[in-house]
Parts: sequence; structure tokens; C-alpha cells
Amino acid sequence: MANMSTEGGSVHPGKPVIWPTGKQSSTTATESSNQVQTPGQAKNVPARVSPNKPSEVAPTQTTQPSTPTAVPTKPTPTVARPLTVEDIRSHLLSLEVEPNDFNAKLASLMLRNGLELSRTNFVKMMSMLQGTNKSPALQEAALLLVMKGLDSPQAVKVLGQYFSDNPGLASQFLALQEGLGNLTTALGMGKALLDVNLVGQLNALLSQFDETLKNIFKNSADKGVVRQNILNDVRALKALLAGVQEKTPEAETKEAQALSSSMMEFQGKLDGVVQNLLAQALLSQSGRSEVNYLYQQIPNAMTTPPKDFEIVVKRDGEGKDSAVDPRNTHVVMSLSTENVGKLVVSMYVKDNKVYVVFVFAEKDYGDQGRALIAREFGDLQQKLAKNNYMVTGYQVKVDPAMCQIKPYLIPMLPKLEDILKKIDIEA
Repeated sequence: MANMSTEGGSVHPGKPVIWPTGKQSSTTATESSNQVQTPGQAKNVPARVSPNKPSEVAPTQTTQPSTPTAVPTKPTPTVARPLTVEDIRSHLLSLEVEPNDFNAKLASLMLRNGLELSRTNFVKMMSMLQGTNKSPALQEAALLLVMKGLDSPQAVKVLGQYFSDNPGLASQFLALQEGLGNLTTALGMGKALLDVNLVGQLNALLSQFDETLKNIFKNSADKGVVRQNILNDVRALKALLAGVQEKTPEAETKEAQALSSSMMEFQGKLDGVVQNLLAQALLSQSGRSEVNYLYQQIPNAMTTPPKDFEIVVKRDGEGKDSAVDPRNTHVVMSLSTENVGKLVVSMYVKDNKVYVVFVFAEKDYGDQGRALIAREFGDLQQKLAKNNYMVTGYQVKVDPAMCQIKPYLIPMLPKLEDILKKIDIEA
């Protein structure tokens, strides 16, 4: 059985790994992916030293007969083959982890997404998944949180639900507005069930909250409104309604039933918004460089019905001290348009120089999109120039896969077999 252990007892993805399996007993080494090995050449073989010239013989008391120069052995041939499931199972055994089907799939997920397959990381993943149905969405959530240095089963549930349901903040806000109307009507019908002053104050508060939602759609470019204020407002309103519902007398009248039902329904919608905003906050947590970004959904009122405008901004470095460097970053913007469908704009910023990639989801809009971008690109250059950015060029693609925002949130490495190669040393 092949030994998959690397130094430290773990597999480092993204780099070709050498696992000796022949008669040689060298320790396993991990080489950088940018190193090149000439076919037929064995690694770690010291360069052959040329024999000394006759005039450079070291002085000695007794002249010893010269020893014939040893003929170097023929380099050991190497054969690269893709990493297999059995290799992963073997490594799990070396980590003292049961190599069952689920564990093997979880280990493969870790490798594919660039998380070191060590016992520590694997135990963290399993600990956060304990007590859940271990769905693929929850596995991805646990994986991302480990890469961000977070260890919270509750956070896994919040993020797993977000990945599973893929809620849109714009549609949730529209549902809130509808729920506000239903609740206001129910309060009017059941005003005899509650204190008059309480009903008046509650109606005023609901009206103010409705105005806040309308302003968010009108001023969707103001990112601060969504993240900093709305979460606190939603939490406070949900707690208030829960308290009011406790004081509402139980009755079998239609008015009482309508009021109770409207309150419960509206609280459920409020809770959905809270979970969405919490998930965005988790996605925006700092961590390893691969997943160190800011993420936010903003309702986009330019479409009917309104849809989400998603933004991913890469931080510089990794860890809590990292921050967005406006001169060197990667910005990804995903939006739905009325005329050309789904569009992703990816901006690579280096020393205030910007290269832009436009990606369309639908082939039918490709030519139309190219013409539109060519016509409007000069205006984009001027706007960025006002902020001291110089656009060096752009590219237009049609690729539905690249129009998904999730791969930017959880970067997946290329095919696993292209990253990890098993090297068999032949005797």
C-alpha cells in the first residue's frame, strides 16, 4: 500500500507530491508546482563532480594507486499517474481515519478546494458537521469556515442553508414589503384585540420600516445601508413582534387568527433576511489568501422584478490584519440585465492599472454584448480615469460556468489528477 504521508503527516494540494513506492526508502517530499523535472531524470540526485586535473593532486605522504572513477548509475525512470480514490483511502488510514466512502469523498472535497488534508483539519470538519445531515452544502460551508479559521457548528448551519437555498436579498425584501402590507391589514382588523396605543405605535414603526426598504431599492448603490443598518433593524423588529404576539389574547375569531398568522409569517420572513445577512458576514470574514474577500448582495432595482447585484472584493494578504488595497485587488461583480441576461464583470487591478473581463452567460447575447461594451467602454475608461485608474484593455467571453458567483466564494482547484501526481519509483 502506498504511503501518502508528507512531511507533517498531511497532503498539501496544489503541488505535485512524490510518494516513493519502490525499493528506494527516501522520505516523501512536496515540490513546488513551478519546478520542472526532465523526463527520465531522478530528483534530488547531486550533480556529478568532474575529477581533479593531474596537476591538482593533493600532497600526501604515500602515493596511493588511483581508483577508477565510478560510472554513474542510470537515472531511475519515473511514471506519473493520476491520484486515485485508493490513494486517498490509504492516506486516511495513515491519519488514523476510517477510509469509508463518506470520509473519502470529504477528503477529496478538501483537496479539490485547496485545504490541507491533515488529521487536524479533518477532525475540525467532522466536528462542525456533527449532528447534521452532512449534505454537500453543509460540507462546503464547513470547508470554507475552516479555511477562514472559524470553528462554529452554528455558523456551518447558517452558511450551509445559504448555499443550499441560494436566497436573493432583493426577493426577500420584496417578500418583506408584501408581508408588511398583510400585517398592517391584520392589525387594522384586530385592533380591538390589542391596546390602542400599542397598535398605533406598531403601525408607525411598520410604516417606517417599509420606507427603509423602499429607500434601499432606490439607493441600492449605497452598500452601507444594507449591511450596517438593516440587520439591526430587522432583528429589533422581529424581537418586538415576538413580544407583541405573546400579549395577543388567544381567540377563535377570524380577526385573531388572521393577526396571529400574519405575525408568524412576517417573523419568518424577517428571520430569512437575518440568516442571509449573517451568511454574507461569514463569507466576508478574513482567512487564508484564497478565501480572503469581502462579499455583499445589493438589491438591483434596474431590473423588473429587482434582482441581486453581487460583489466580491479580494483582500491583500491573509488573516485579520489584511485589508483591501485599492491599487492591487480583484473585483468581481455579478448582475442580471434586461437586455443581455446574466453578466459578470471581473476587474484585475495592479498598480492602478485595470484589465476588465466581461463574461456573458448566454451565447445568444454574446455578439450583442460585445457591441454594447465596445460602444460604452470609452465611458468606463473616463469614469475610472477620474479616480486615477487606467484601463489597459478588456476581453469578452461567453461562459455560463464563469457567470456563477459561488466559484469565486469557494475557489476550486483544477482537476485533482492535474494537481496531485503519484510518482512510482521503479527499481
